[in-house]
Amino acid sequence: MLRNYLKTAFRSLLKNKGFSIINILGLAIGIASFVLIALYVRHELSYDRFNQKADRIFRIVENLRTENEMLFQSTSSPPMGPALASQMPEVDKFVRMQDWSFLVRKGDVSVFEEGCLLSDSTVFDIFSFPLLEGNPKKALTEPYSIVLTTSTAKKYFGDEPPVGKTLNMNGEEYKVTGLVADVPENSHIRFNMLVSFRTWSDQVNQPINNMWFWNGFHTYLLLKEGEGQVEKLRAKMPDFITRNMEKGGMYYEDLPLQPLTSIYLETPRSWENGKRGSQNNIYTLSIIAGFILLIACFNYINLATARASRRLKEVGLRKVLGAQRRALVYQFLGESIIVSFLATAFGFVLAALVLPVFNTLVETPLVFSLFPGSLTTWGGFWVIAIVLGLLSGVYPALVISGFQPLQIFRGAPQSIFGHNGLRKMLVSVQFVISIVLLAGTLIVFEQLDLLRSRDLGFVKEATLLIRNNGDRSMVDRWETVKGELLKVPGVLSAAACSTVPGEPSNNLYATIEMEDGKLSPSNINTNFIDSDFLPAYGIEIIAGRNFIKGSRADDTTAFIINETAVKDFGWKPEQALGKKVDQNGKQGTIIGVVKDYHYQSLHHKVAPLIMQENKWAYSTLSLKIKSDNMQATIKSIGIKWKDLTNNLPYRYSFLDDDYDRLYKADAQLGQVAGIFAGLAIAVGCLGLLGLTSFSVERRVKEIGIRKVLGATLGNIILIISKEFVGLILLSFVVAIPITWYLITRWLDNFTDKVTIGPVNFLVAGLSVLTLAWLTISYLSFKAANSNPTKALRNE
Repeated sequence: MLRNYLKTAFRSLLKNKGFSIINILGLAIGIASFVLIALYVRHELSYDRFNQKADRIFRIVENLRTENEMLFQSTSSPPMGPALASQMPEVDKFVRMQDWSFLVRKGDVSVFEEGCLLSDSTVFDIFSFPLLEGNPKKALTEPYSIVLTTSTAKKYFGDEPPVGKTLNMNGEEYKVTGLVADVPENSHIRFNMLVSFRTWSDQVNQPINNMWFWNGFHTYLLLKEGEGQVEKLRAKMPDFITRNMEKGGMYYEDLPLQPLTSIYLETPRSWENGKRGSQNNIYTLSIIAGFILLIACFNYINLATARASRRLKEVGLRKVLGAQRRALVYQFLGESIIVSFLATAFGFVLAALVLPVFNTLVETPLVFSLFPGSLTTWGGFWVIAIVLGLLSGVYPALVISGFQPLQIFRGAPQSIFGHNGLRKMLVSVQFVISIVLLAGTLIVFEQLDLLRSRDLGFVKEATLLIRNNGDRSMVDRWETVKGELLKVPGVLSAAACSTVPGEPSNNLYATIEMEDGKLSPSNINTNFIDSDFLPAYGIEIIAGRNFIKGSRADDTTAFIINETAVKDFGWKPEQALGKKVDQNGKQGTIIGVVKDYHYQSLHHKVAPLIMQENKWAYSTLSLKIKSDNMQATIKSIGIKWKDLTNNLPYRYSFLDDDYDRLYKADAQLGQVAGIFAGLAIAVGCLGLLGLTSFSVERRVKEIGIRKVLGATLGNIILIISKEFVGLILLSFVVAIPITWYLITRWLDNFTDKVTIGPVNFLVAGLSVLTLAWLTISYLSFKAANSNPTKALRNE
């Protein structure tokens, strides 16, 4: 019996090749889109889950309240971990981490090594980073000891065993005490080498157990096994804060515990470490994947029910000959599942073929292998094929098998297919989805254009950045190097700083004089700059003055703050001048106020900022260069740089490129959404092509009669298209509030955002309407130009 059903189903599909191709192609595109997005979503959700103790690992973060604002920091102070471990029985172990970078010299070669991670020796007890060589209990216990990843070890030592060897880093000798496997791709913690925590603690000139307001470390806790440990620890946090931390103008409101597996996708806090994803992007792409699959399924349902008019006599004869309705349902479901299997196979192959392009687009190394495929791959294949086949086929099967022979042979059912409310609803839903995706994509691109064109309060164009990562040999040579580089043709200005716009600023503890003369404690973003920084970046001074080049007094006692800091402290710009500041061991007064500039991305409001001179903290040289003959200028700068710095690596980038990368995730979302919006519209038009074809076929005699009675080509096109055009116009009206709601939620991630106006909705609606009308008109044109005698010769 099953064999007979399959044979009949295959014959029916071959007999209706056009219908079969449209259905298989539409479903395949939907399935391929779904698979690609599902691979990406699965990868993003897998972050940090490779850790065997992931369910017991938490990061301690800080919610700080100042007199004027709340600060949400990912970092904590050096004594936080030890205090929690000693005072809280729920805590088993802790590890503190901080990103570092070094100038590594090996022979005559100098390399800036980024991705160095300062870490306690407990890192191997908490995380599943396999130590291939060395003792995990001792590898990071001594100062100036390092553990290299296999890739880093190969870079410096080739195939030689690295353990026991040394590397010269920032002028100090560091001993390799271990070899660790390369960090998995799906880890939010990234490093090329681990550096012992004692390296830093031995260099600090004060007891680290008292440094509660120096929030520079990411602290992870391993909780003891057992139920309820997290809840117990959270309940004790208020008492812990009271016991250990001072109160004043700023205090710890809460110390939340972040589960390890949620860090990657949660809304970033200040001073985040490692890689970051976007939960909003995951939701958005998941919705898009579901939408495209729905459109493909709706296409199948519509075309299958419309095609039923061709098979009514077959159904009637089978029923007259004794076929039960159940047998007919099985037959039509079989056809649906066969189509679904063919479409799923084609969709999986299509996904595998375009995966390299998709990987480039999302910058993620996704893997999808068919031969040999994994259990997940082939399990997914069977699930998708069967579920889609059943979902898409059950309604058409029930409709077709439900007709009575008497109705069929009298011809009454023809009217039913002309007034199918469900089919109209499914067509409308398809185009609602298409318009939502297209309008949403247009607004995303408009927002990205706003971000790129926004006045940031500083000049970012034609700014060449050279990193030196705070190499000590540069401390007393900044002015000399700047002066010599200014002699290079094409160089207009030179300035040194610790962070450039777009990079995380140092968030340091400070006490600042208030109106009542008292010093108020606060954590405030800090940038160390020289006297050339503000004019080089075109940042406006609105009160007071800039630092004076070569002034010993400014170097040791002067501070500059931004407008937001002035407002937060309740002053006018002129009132800020002369106020006392004590920060980072430096005591002085505020000498100037600058107009706000966006030193962070436009995802954030401009936060309070304080600036001071400190040649020990400079790590980046900013050069403004002429736009003409730029490549020659860059080359000349590189030659001069190496001569001046004893062959320090010449690593440069452009500020506008670096700053634009802050919106890379948003740009990727726009590109991916745009592509899949196009695919959704294409699948919708494929279905519309099939539906129009059946509509024309059913009305071929009507068209013939109308032509005989003098109907024009335009009349025929209007008659056939008006039903579908009306549905699209209805879809447009429904899509507007849905798009507005979804895109408003996405725009909430930005402080500066576009106004949602009618233009994008009109463009999306007219685009979909035009494509649909062209699709309908093509078949209507063919029908209108056919010979009416062929349609009427049997009447």
